This record gives sequence, C-alpha cells and structure tokens, in this order.
Amino acid sequence: MNDSLLSFVARQHTSDLEDVATNSLFFILSRSNSARSALSDFLKDENRPLPIAKTETWAAVAHGAEPDLACFDGEGNKVAFIEAKFWAPLTHHQPVTYWEELPGDRPTVLLFLAPDYRIDQGSLWDELEDQLHKAGHELGPAVRCKGQVVASAKADQRRLMLSSWHTLLDRIEERAKEEGEVRTRFQIAELRGLANSAIKGDNPGRDEKLRELVNEAVERLRRLGWANTDKLTTGESRGVYFARYLRLAGVSVGLRIDYEANRKMPGKLLWLWCYGESDDVVTKEQVRTVLGGKAEPLEWLGEDVCVPITFGDGDNRDAIRDAIVDQLESIAALIDPKGPTYRRGAPIAGGSRPVTRPEPKRSIERRVRGCAPIRVVCWNIATMHEPWRVLADMDADVALLQEAGRPPDDVAARVDIGPEAHWDSHAWNSRWWEGRFDNLYDRWPMVVKLSDRVEVEWFKQVSPIGETNGDEIAVSGIGTVAAARVKPEGGLPFIAVSMYARWIAPHSSTSTSWSVGYSDGSAHRIISDLSAFIGSTNPRMHRILAAGDLNMSFWSADPFDNRAQTVVDRFHALGLEYMGPQHPAGRQADPIPAHLNEESLDVPTYYSKSSNTPAGAYVQIDHVFASRGFDEEVQTRALNEVSEWGPSDHCRIAIDVG
Repeated sequence: MNDSLLSFVARQHTSDLEDVATNSLFFILSRSNSARSALSDFLKDENRPLPIAKTETWAAVAHGAEPDLACFDGEGNKVAFIEAKFWAPLTHHQPVTYWEELPGDRPTVLLFLAPDYRIDQGSLWDELEDQLHKAGHELGPAVRCKGQVVASAKADQRRLMLSSWHTLLDRIEERAKEEGEVRTRFQIAELRGLANSAIKGDNPGRDEKLRELVNEAVERLRRLGWANTDKLTTGESRGVYFARYLRLAGVSVGLRIDYEANRKMPGKLLWLWCYGESDDVVTKEQVRTVLGGKAEPLEWLGEDVCVPITFGDGDNRDAIRDAIVDQLESIAALIDPKGPTYRRGAPIAGGSRPVTRPEPKRSIERRVRGCAPIRVVCWNIATMHEPWRVLADMDADVALLQEAGRPPDDVAARVDIGPEAHWDSHAWNSRWWEGRFDNLYDRWPMVVKLSDRVEVEWFKQVSPIGETNGDEIAVSGIGTVAAARVKPEGGLPFIAVSMYARWIAPHSSTSTSWSVGYSDGSAHRIISDLSAFIGSTNPRMHRILAAGDLNMSFWSADPFDNRAQTVVDRFHALGLEYMGPQHPAGRQADPIPAHLNEESLDVPTYYSKSSNTPAGAYVQIDHVFASRGFDEEVQTRALNEVSEWGPSDHCRIAIDVG
C-alpha cells in the first residue's frame, strides 16, 4: 500500500506530515496493548524490554523543547523520547537537549524515526553522533543492521537509536497479528500509507540535506560574482517553505524550497523567487520581462516572479548542486548580460548606478594545529639566478616558474626541476627551428619540487597530437606551459600547471602599431593544452591548479584588454575559477590606475625595470585559477609589499592548497 485514506486527508488539510504521523503513532500506542508491548521489545536492551505504560505528545522539557513522543513507565518516569522525521533537518534541540533530559542511571532511549534512505545511505546517524560529541557526550560502537542503528552511551545507561518507519511499523504489525488485533493492524496500514506518501513525496535522490545544497549553491554564486549576500540570511515557515535570501544580478531574490508547490506540482520543489526591493538596481518587472516564459506564478506569492529550478532524480549531491548553480547562473546572465554583476563594477541591465565588486578571495592564513597546507609559489624569475636562491630558502613545497633558466650551481642540489623533457620544448620542436633563427628560445615555464612533503610526477612535453600517454602532455605553444601531478604527503593529488602567455607578433601582412603584439593567443593555446586533463562536465571530478604570467589584466577598461576577458570566460566554461590574488590578499596600487575602475581589487604583480620600481608597480598580469570545488581548498596572496617583492620584476604569488 503506497497511499491511504489518512494520507489523502492529511495532505488536504496540512503541510506538516511529521505532526500527522506523530499523532497517528500516539493514537495507536495509547489504545493498543500489543503496540506498546511491541515498542517495549523494540527498545529493549540486552537484558529486558523497556517498560512503557503510557505515551504523551509534545511534552515540554528543558529550554522550551517538545519531543514528538515521550514514553513513561508505570511510575511516571521518563524512559524514552521518540522523534518522527521524514526529510526535515535536525532542529537545534535534536538530539542534545532531548538526550540530556533522559536520565542515565537506568535504561532510557532516544529514538529517531526516519526514511530508510536517511539510515542506510544518508548521513543522519553521523549528524546525531556528531552533535552529541560536540556537546561532550560520547557513544560506544554503533551496531548496524538494515533499517536500524543503535549505540549506547559510554558513561551511563542511555541509548541512541535510529530506525526506519518500516522497521518499527513491521514490528508493531507483527505483534498485533499475533494478538489478533485487527483494528490495530488497520491503523498501522493507514500510518504506513502516510509514511510511504511522505517519503515518496520528497525523493531522497534530491538529497536529504537540500537546505545545505541551497546554501552551498548561493555561496558558489557569490564567489562567481553573480550574487551578493551582505546582511541577508535565511527564512522559513516549518513545513511550508525554506528560503536563502540573496541579491542575484542586482535584484532581491530567494532560493526557495516550497513544499506547497511540490505537493501541487510534484517535482517542482525548488524555486527562484524574485520578490524585489525598492533599492534594487533591477526591478521585479524588468526581471519578469527578461525571463518571459521561464517564470511560473505561484498564487500564494502574489505578483512575485517565480522560476522552478530542476535537478533530476539522481543521488549525487555534487551534481545536484552544480545543476542548481548552472541554472541560476544562466538566469543571472539573462538579467545582467554584462555580468558577473558583482565582479565587474560596471552598470547592469535596467540600472545606471554601479554595484560593488565581490568580496576578495580568501587570503592565506597562518598554518595551525600542525595541519600545514601545501605551499606553492608562482613566480616569473626572468632567467635570473638570485630568485632561485630565494626559492631554496623559502618554506615552500612546489614552485610554478615562468621565464626560468637552469638554476645556478650553488642551488641546483637543493631544488628538483625534473626531467628536461617536461619544460624544454626543443625536445619535440628543434627541427622546426633549424635555419629559422640563430638562437633557440632560452626561457621556460617549470614545475619545481622544493621539499620532501610532496612527490612530483612531471608530464613530458610532446607535439600537439590527438592522443597522449599517461606521462605526456601535448603542447601547442613554445615555452608556454609545463605540467606535473603533485602528490602531497597524506593529501589528495592535484595537477599543477605553470603558464606563461608569451607575446606573439601580428602577422607581417597587417598594419599595426602594437610594439609587442598580443598575449591572449598564447593564453588560449595554454587553455587548450590543459583541457586534456578535463574529462567530465562536472568540475569536481578534476583537481587542477593553473597559475602564471598571462601578460594581461582582467576586468580592465582598456580596449586592448577586452580580448583578455575571453580568457577568463573560457577558463570558467571549463570549470576553473579565478582565484586572484585580489585585495586584501596583497597591496593595491595607489592611486588606482586609469585602466581599472574604483571598485577594482587588483593587486600589482609586475613593474617595468626601465621606468619603475616595486613601489610604483600598478599592473596585475599574474593570475591563479583552480577547478570549481577544488578552489575551496586554495588560498592566494600576492607578496607585493616593497619589502617582500624579491629580485625579479614580478612579485611572488603564494598559494596554499589544502
């Protein structure tokens, strides 16, 4: 039986099926001796059944908490609390307040009822155990069987149980059958139908922690520059909706879990809800016009603009979150075609005033508790010897170098530059060079091992062929890229790519005033080369860190830099996030240079030796990218204070991974 009269009536009159199920279970237990007896046996310890004489619903305990069901023995002593759950998250009272209200000097039980999925595949038990641990309550080893988990307190006689609805109802129904209680069996069938309906109505494939996914999706949009969450949090009405509020592309919205909508339109649980505020840059009416047929009105939200957000029936939480982010990003791009709104600092569609840039990427913090991240240094060293000596003396594990020559003799034994084939493109293109120029290119990107805290597996450069072996990377530029697999001690490996976007002269047939040429062509070749390490549309399947001198500025007002923006866009399309560094993770130029707007977070990383010094540096041309998901483990900082700049015309970029 997948449904019941009880389920049908309950859904017509309430949205809180947990309360209906609690009342139904109380009704059965209060009227059936066999049901109470079955529950006593269900909650028994290794010695004897738990004595249950009566039950009460929502009996008040400490701090205003009200457990769904309280069970008492014949003398009126509390022996158990039962919490009825379907897909709702734990409340702030669960489980600690209820656990602390149960006496520990005799056998007592805190029981949570939940769908099978949350027990056998979900993380509900881990959440319960973790909350108790944080409050100072330790459990012994958990005993698991299908549909049930139980563990005893280490210090007293309390026990924590997590059981599926089906497991408990099967036990009560079996006892009612033995006792010949036909009415009880009918009531159990009704409650089972309600439970089945509630469980089916919220497909576990959408993840039992959808609220967490909503919050993660909003945070991802904030980092992408599409969302602003300043002074905005969440709101909810139990069993009706949950919403995470934000400003998306200049308009006030909520990412809303709407249970009423899902009940009336199965499969439409999550919505983008545009309610608008008077100070928004874009009005609600403008959003309605832009979205057109994407919007579907919800009658209980009046004239607000609502768009269903779909994410399939799978159970891969990463894929679900990525699907949510992708749809919201597409909607944001319709609202603000010049976006990302909070990254550019430019006026957006429908408004004239500029908006603020996003908060900067996380700056590097001190290593704590002995869990040191892997320290990567990105640096263009201009073929100089002194930077090698600085690197050898740094507390760093890996260096991503550009324009590097061979290390000086006094340093060579302290650094490992790997096999020559990983950085010297002559290995595959020397024949092409013969007879064309007198001197071969003499500076290269390199991945350099600096400590024993990591293992480094270098990729050998080969010509741009269609298929490579496991230790090769096909490269399409000369002296533009070097790659290696970095394997931290005790951590997950990642692909490290050193990038150098060389200047390329325009074709001789063109009429141009560009003295040095263009660098975006080299950058796009680099992106094509590192694309070989991307084999899925889900960025979380990859762990790629790419950093280096790209000889270009991003989000610049200079017309020449418009082409540079295509590089950021292409990285983003491949699932690599821009990691800066950005202020305050480095010193800003003062004053802000003319090619940047006042909201710019750029930090200068280069100065012209012929006309400038580190103090006068004003342009950022060194940048870091990391795979979406992996970027949460990456922190960057430009070491660009005058006192820390170093002996090259580029400053160092410190990157912590892990």
